[in-house]
Amino acid sequence: MKPDDAPSYGKWSWEELSKAENTASQFLEENSTQIADTMRVKLRFLETLIQRLSLKTTTFEDRLDYFARVSEIARLLESDADGFFELASQPVVARILGTVPPQRAA
Repeated sequence: MKPDDAPSYGKWSWEELSKAENTASQFLEENSTQIADTMRVKLRFLETLIQRLSLKTTTFEDRLDYFARVSEIARLLESDADGFFELASQPVVARILGTVPPQRAA
């Protein structure tokens, strides 16, 4: 999600923020097994690549390819984790910030 596409939680009511938080929580709970399974598949592929990297018979070209694939999978895992974290945390953070009184100009 691009910053311009992000919802402006600062303008949401307490009720809207609470509903968004509950919706995110419910989504993650209902899909936790599928999310974890998807991440495990990527981790298994990483393990296979790392095992291949350790073999003395692995060629230089193959090692470069494996490093590139490890990097790609790591980015996918990071993107997945960041996306799910953002989904769940933004309404929570906005709700918390809504309880902080604005600072007065000195």
